[in-house]
Amino acid sequence: MATGTYSIEQLIEVNHLSAVEFGLDTIADTLRADVAAHNEIVSQNLSEMCAVTTDRRRIYGASQDGEMTEVDEFGKAQTVLPVHGADTEYPLRKFQRNVGWTNDWLATHTPADMALAVEGAKKAHLVNTTTQIKRALFMPANYSYVDQFDDLSTLSVKRMVNADGDPIPDGPNGETFDGSTHTHYTANATLTATVATALVDNVVEHGFGTVRLAIARANEAAWRALTGFEAYTDSRLSMVDGDPVKRLNYSRIDNRPIGIYGAAEVWVKPWVPAGYATVFSVEGMNKPLVFREHPTFKGLRIVAANPDYPLYVQFMESYMGVGAWTRTSAACLDFTNASYTSPF
Repeated sequence: MATGTYSIEQLIEVNHLSAVEFGLDTIADTLRADVAAHNEIVSQNLSEMCAVTTDRRRIYGASQDGEMTEVDEFGKAQTVLPVHGADTEYPLRKFQRNVGWTNDWLATHTPADMALAVEGAKKAHLVNTTTQIKRALFMPANYSYVDQFDDLSTLSVKRMVNADGDPIPDGPNGETFDGSTHTHYTANATLTATVATALVDNVVEHGFGTVRLAIARANEAAWRALTGFEAYTDSRLSMVDGDPVKRLNYSRIDNRPIGIYGAAEVWVKPWVPAGYATVFSVEGMNKPLVFREHPTFKGLRIVAANPDYPLYVQFMESYMGVGAWTRTSAACLDFTNASYTSPF
């Protein structure tokens, strides 16, 4: 039986003993620690776009008339009632990956087999998390969802602002927006400077000062060609001491900032569909999305029916759901179709 502390990488090297011979307790401790580290990384990745919570409902869109009323010495302005916001609600779904670790399986498979199964589940969990975020951001239509893991009530899951009639907060200078016509899902059959500028302005006009424009790597050349695009300098070509110009990261070409367009820093992102772009706020309190997790079962888990036998399991699973929260803090552009078409 093995003793001591192991990493997932070390378990992958153990392919000459069965899991039972190596020691199930040792394997269980290693896998629990590895999955916990994975969940922490996923949580950090979510912070760019999502507020993570167990809430299933929040209120967004409250606003006040921005005008003051002039009165005389004895005057009293009329009471102004607030315009109440609308609910934003978030689904909670359950996802599984079957590992099938029965008594017979553990007696005939190695720690390496188990470690590779966990690695596969971790990758699937990360891909699925990204997929749920992309769908919540780029799909334009609201929908209903029965909250099957709570009280079976029907939730109204919202997208970003999409002309559904919900109230929209006034802009920073008192601008008003018609909730029945204002939308953050726009389209044009080609990418032009006009539609690119409108995409950025669609978020900035709501008072968000720090915004990021995310594009697909496949469209990088087209964005660089736009009038007004200011590219970052490649550090391999310019190494002047004290130069304040931000340098281009050449080590990860599918996930890096490449320049400035208007008020936005432009990032190539691996999760943006080709032919689409999105602008979103990166200010701390104005996340575009909410990532809902289970109040008890958080992150990716190794699910054992009996806690005394933590590796006799059939599944690894996670609960998650994503919906729009600050509905004005992100906007999407489809520049391959004349009208916005969902990429999924």
